[in-house]
Amino acid sequence: PILEFCELSGTLQEYSVEKIPDEAGLEDTSFLVAAGRGAGSKEQVQEMEKIAKKIGADFGVSRPVAMSAWAPMDRLVGVSGALTKPKICIAVGASGAPAFYTGIEKSDFIVAVNTDEKAELLKKADVSIQGDCMEVMRELERMMEK
Repeated sequence: PILEFCELSGTLQEYSVEKIPDEAGLEDTSFLVAAGRGAGSKEQVQEMEKIAKKIGADFGVSRPVAMSAWAPMDRLVGVSGALTKPKICIAVGASGAPAFYTGIEKSDFIVAVNTDEKAELLKKADVSIQGDCMEVMRELERMMEK
């Protein structure tokens, strides 16, 4: 319990803080799709999340995506979010900034998708795809439906 003195009434008031259980966090996922600013818009991030769920992956985002309100903060991956260690991480539209990379670097296998050939993550990933992240996600969805 937290005690607080109320100057107006001259009384002590007691509050309690209770953590509400939530679903398993991104820290424990085995398959992660993580979107970066290259996703382009809130609508595309939402579409990526739907595709991720459809293929059995959890969904996370980089700080720029969360700060743009394209996804909730509880999806944040990186230094100030979840430090993940999935078996597979597909990072789409993420440049690979150090704060984000710290959140996925313990992945067993990283696939990076980015249109920018100079994106740092393309150099660090196990597999790099230079291309449009939405096209790649939609193709992945089609492949998984077969």
